[in-house]
Amino acid sequence: MERRLRPVVLGAALTAWAGFSGGFAQAQSADPFEQINKRFQERKSAGEESLQSIQDQFQAKRAAMEGQWRKRELEIEQRWQDRKRAIEQKWAQAQRSTRKEWVDYSPGNDSRSIVNFEEGTVEIATLVPAAKPGRPSPEQLAAAQAEIARQLEQILSEKGDAKRAILAGQMTTSKGRPVEPKTAKAFVQQEVLPNLVVDEKPTESRDGVSRVQVTAKVNMTPDHLKKRARQYLDTVQAESRRRQLDPRLVLAVIQTESYFNPKAQSQAPAYGLMQLVPRTGARDAYNYIYNDDKVLDDEYLFQPAQNVELGAAYLYLLMNKSFSDVPPGDKKNYLVICAYNWGPGNIRKKIMGPYRVQDMQGEELFAVLTEKTPEETRNYLKRVTERMGLYEELLGR
Repeated sequence: MERRLRPVVLGAALTAWAGFSGGFAQAQSADPFEQINKRFQERKSAGEESLQSIQDQFQAKRAAMEGQWRKRELEIEQRWQDRKRAIEQKWAQAQRSTRKEWVDYSPGNDSRSIVNFEEGTVEIATLVPAAKPGRPSPEQLAAAQAEIARQLEQILSEKGDAKRAILAGQMTTSKGRPVEPKTAKAFVQQEVLPNLVVDEKPTESRDGVSRVQVTAKVNMTPDHLKKRARQYLDTVQAESRRRQLDPRLVLAVIQTESYFNPKAQSQAPAYGLMQLVPRTGARDAYNYIYNDDKVLDDEYLFQPAQNVELGAAYLYLLMNKSFSDVPPGDKKNYLVICAYNWGPGNIRKKIMGPYRVQDMQGEELFAVLTEKTPEETRNYLKRVTERMGLYEELLGR
C-alpha cells in the first residue's frame, strides 16, 4: 500500500505546488508597485507627449513670428527703396536717417533737412532749376529761401511724442528767442539768408533737369542735448522706478545710442531712443511686459514712451535674468552695459566663461571688458559709464 500511496501523495503535492505557483504568479502580476509604476510610465508618456506638443506649438509660433518679421522687414526696406528712387529723381544721392542724424525731405523732394543731434547742427538744402549761366537768378534765390523756410517749419513742427516737438527750444534767434514754426520764415529772412551757400556746379538729376543746390546751416543751442533729455526725463524716471534701475544708466544709454534722437535708426535694424532691435531686445521686453510674442515695427519703436518702456524692461531682464548670479553694483552694471551692445550670450560665453568674474573687483572686470570685447563694445562701455555722471544735476542729486 505504501508503494501505491506515494504516487498519490506526490501527485497531490505537485497539484498543490502548481496551484501555489499559479497563485504566486497571479500575486506577482498583481503587485501594487508594478501597477503604480505602470500608471507612472503611462502618465510620464502622456506628459512627454503633452510637453512635446507644447514645444512643437512654441517652435511653430516662433517660426511664424520670424516669418512675419522677415515680411515686415522687407516691407520697411521696400518702402525706403521706393522713397529712395523718388528722391534720386532730383538729388544725386538719397540720404537716410542714422542714429545721430534725422534726415527729412519735403513732400515733393525739393528740400532736405539733416539734423545732427551729436554736433547740434541743422542743415537745410533745396534744389532750384539752374539758370543758363549756372547761377540762380534773384527770383530763384527767393524761391529757394521760401523752400528753406518751409522745410524749417516742417521739422520744427515734427513731434517726438504727443506733447512736444522734437526740436522745441533748441534753436534760437541772435536775441535768444526760440525759433518756432510760426517764426521760421522771419528767422530765415533775417538770419539765415545772408549765410546761404550756393553750389557752383549744378546737379544733373535723373529726371533730366539741371538744378543748383542752395544750403543753409544753423547751429542749435549749446545745451540742446540737455533740453532733449529733459523732454524724456519724466518717462525715464517712471520706467526706472518701475524696473528698479538707476535713471542715470538709462539716460546715459539713450545718449550713447541716439543722442536723444527719437527718429534714430541703424542698419541692425534698430529704432528709436534706445535703439531697440525688433526681433531680439524689443521682442523679449515686450513679451516680458505683455506676455505676448509680437512683431514690433519701426513706427511702434519711434514712439519715445514705448521705446523707453521696452528699453528699460530689457535692461531689467539683463540685470535680473541674464546676470542674476552677479550681485548688484558696478560689476553687474559693466556686464549689462556691454551686453546691451554686444549681446548677453557673448558676455557669458566669452567673458564669464574663461574668467572668474565672481572673484574680481569692479576695476578688474572693467579692465578685462575693455581688453577682451570688440572695439565698439569697449568704447560703448567707456562712454556710458562716463556719461552717467552728467545726469546728476538733471536728476537733482
